[in-house]
Amino acid sequence: MHTRLIQEGFNRRYVLLPLLLSILLVVLGFGIGEARRAQTSQIDDELRTRQEVIRLLDEAEYKVLAAESAQRGFLLTGEEQYLAPMDAGISDAQTRLDELIAIYRDLDPAEVGVLDGIKADLAVKVPDMLQSIALRRSGATGQALELVNSDVGLRKMEAISEAVDGLRTRERQRVEQGIASWNAAMRWSTIIGFGSMLFTIAVLVMLGLLATRDIRRRENFATMLATQIDSRTSELRDLSRHMSRVAEAEKHALARELHDELGGLLVVMRMDLSQIQKRLGPAADDPNLKPHWDRVQQALAAGLELKRRVIEELRPTLLDNMGLFTALRWLATQRAEQAQLQLQMSGLDEDIELPSDTAIAVFRTVQEAVSNTVKHAGATRLIVAAEVRDGQLTVRVVDDGCGIEPDAEHRSGSHGVKQMRFRMDSVGGDVRIARGQPGTIVELSVPLAEEGTL
Repeated sequence: MHTRLIQEGFNRRYVLLPLLLSILLVVLGFGIGEARRAQTSQIDDELRTRQEVIRLLDEAEYKVLAAESAQRGFLLTGEEQYLAPMDAGISDAQTRLDELIAIYRDLDPAEVGVLDGIKADLAVKVPDMLQSIALRRSGATGQALELVNSDVGLRKMEAISEAVDGLRTRERQRVEQGIASWNAAMRWSTIIGFGSMLFTIAVLVMLGLLATRDIRRRENFATMLATQIDSRTSELRDLSRHMSRVAEAEKHALARELHDELGGLLVVMRMDLSQIQKRLGPAADDPNLKPHWDRVQQALAAGLELKRRVIEELRPTLLDNMGLFTALRWLATQRAEQAQLQLQMSGLDEDIELPSDTAIAVFRTVQEAVSNTVKHAGATRLIVAAEVRDGQLTVRVVDDGCGIEPDAEHRSGSHGVKQMRFRMDSVGGDVRIARGQPGTIVELSVPLAEEGTL
């Protein structure tokens, strides 16, 4: 048993270790998944920011070009309406550049210098544009066109365009790299998820196999225990039958000795006393001696009656000499008279032949049922009925007392009910105990075709 307990502990660890490992790996997989998710989210945010940067760069360049186009339109036509887009374009371009500088301080500080250069070039070009507009308004159209066609404004615009194009190109490259990183992160997440799924399936299959093996092992162990229990129960039943047979044999032997030895002695004593009393003649009628003679005679008669009752309790002579039903009639009559119960009997008129073991088992069971009625039921009426049908003998003992409690058979010390069931089981019979309305019903049945053995 100690070795089996050690094996049980080993089997539990054998099942728990993979389970704990799977839990650890699930937690680890969750942590990795969360880290991957955070990385993917960070890449996604960075891509969105760089796309916003490209949009701002495009808008800033477009606003500068729109302002320059408005300037050229005014110079060619002299109409003031062309100047409205220029002022708004320059202002919007400067605003976009300020937004880009603020973004690049956190995103890529190395690019802030490029944006500062663009702002510086724009700061040079704007006064040049304003000067040309002032010359056109004063009527110096030729000077204004010469200023526009000079290298200063052209170089500044080319520098702005080149700087913006360079930034835009680098940002697109960074976006492509971010997309590649995002795709790689997604591939790794897919790989990790697929691996986790495969591992989970493998662990579940392994746990299923271990559980199946454990269930099979437990079933085998339970079968072995059931076999051992059945074997021990059979041994105990055989031992109990043997002890019951021995007890009945001892009771029978003791009853025979009491009848033969003690009964003979008491009868001889009674006969000798009668002879002595006759021999004494008139002296035996002495008033001083007569009470003593009477008491002796009464004591001997009481002794013979006690001997008869003890013998009947040990082994009913009626059962051996007359049959089961006669013994049951005597038992019910005697107990009913002692307890002053109204007795009703049926089906006990004609005796039937039963094996000795079956007859004594039925008698003892009925005896226990009747004794319980007398001792515990508080009844006023007792019914003992027998019936033979379909190869079965059925005997019912019914009273009108307080009734048996539902859990009486399972209470500690309720050996009487257990003994009744054991006696019936030992001869292949059965006993049913139920609560009546009112009272208790005890019904036992035994087969007549097969001979039981105690």
